[in-house]
Amino acid sequence: MIGHPFELRALDGTNPLGFLAALGTLVTLEQSAGMGVRLRWRLAHTWVPVLEGAAVAGERALAEVVAESLRGKPLAPGAEQDREAAQRAMRDAKTAVKKKRDEIRRRRLSRSERAEAEEREVQPMLQEYEAKRRRWLETLRCAVPRPELALGARIDCTAEEYREHAGGFLAGAGYAERDALDMLAAFGSDGCRRRNSDTIAPTPFCFTSGSGHQEFLDTARQLIDKVTPGRVHETLFEPWSYRDEKFSMRWDPAEDRRYALLDHDPSEDSTRTVWMANLLAYRALALFPTTPTGRGLVATGWYDEGEGRDRREFFTWPLWEYPATLDSVRTVLQLPELMQERPDGSLLRARGIAAVYRVQRITVGDGPNKKVNFTPARRV
Repeated sequence: MIGHPFELRALDGTNPLGFLAALGTLVTLEQSAGMGVRLRWRLAHTWVPVLEGAAVAGERALAEVVAESLRGKPLAPGAEQDREAAQRAMRDAKTAVKKKRDEIRRRRLSRSERAEAEEREVQPMLQEYEAKRRRWLETLRCAVPRPELALGARIDCTAEEYREHAGGFLAGAGYAERDALDMLAAFGSDGCRRRNSDTIAPTPFCFTSGSGHQEFLDTARQLIDKVTPGRVHETLFEPWSYRDEKFSMRWDPAEDRRYALLDHDPSEDSTRTVWMANLLAYRALALFPTTPTGRGLVATGWYDEGEGRDRREFFTWPLWEYPATLDSVRTVLQLPELMQERPDGSLLRARGIAAVYRVQRITVGDGPNKKVNFTPARRV
């Protein structure tokens, strides 16, 4: 029967990855087919998402539609090879700059002599690096299936580059075609920069920034290469097997693998995850825009406590029992009541919200072994 409800029985609303994957499914269907799909949650063995209004004949057909949207645009022949060559050239230029700076430091020059050597020897190399970086970004635009991925491998563009991308996305945007802009707004803001840097501060959802050779945007790009209808169907309707390796956004609390929690060295294990759950969750970021504040960058659903090393960041999400459209979900996610330490349950129930869950973003380890994870969710 066309349009009957689909229970996405493999997704767990009490798991941040499962919750985000459900939202990503809603975003994907609405943006690809404009079906007017609605999402609600049903309490079974856990909170399970239910899609209503999807005009497809069955689960396999639904997975086909979602997979087609996740793939993005086809790439031109040779685009990936051009990107890889340009990226190697950029990295070589960056390495050369670092080596030259290290070599100048070893000369034991005075402060003025060192500044003069930096100006004379390093500055031309920096200009060459910037030229090769611009060339890499040009090739990247032709080698990515989704426009927001042209920012690079990670969210480290300057405010000027951010505005340049935003202007380009605005040129082709409308109410029904705002996905690239929504993703850009989720990544960060040109009004909020990293400390001691000219690059923008990234969304708190950015858990991968080089550790384990995983970069946030590059992970999304590589996940798109893994899309198949079969994998999407398994992610939405079958128990997760966690057989996929690498390419994780690290939004599943199960990926917090520390010595104290295991009976063996976790560094000996490769990361096991569910690829399509991560990619669907990535698409959900369109519903979580960021904004600069006096305390730094803030994203929808997030709040923090404390300062400096004592700062703690929390992500909170609601589960609602009425069928909500995409625009309704945007509104629900931004309810100020959700950011209270103890949300008013009676007030939320009056809005159709049956449960609220919260996780903390934590950092484990140091240096190259540093990992960012979510703690297990708790109901608030």
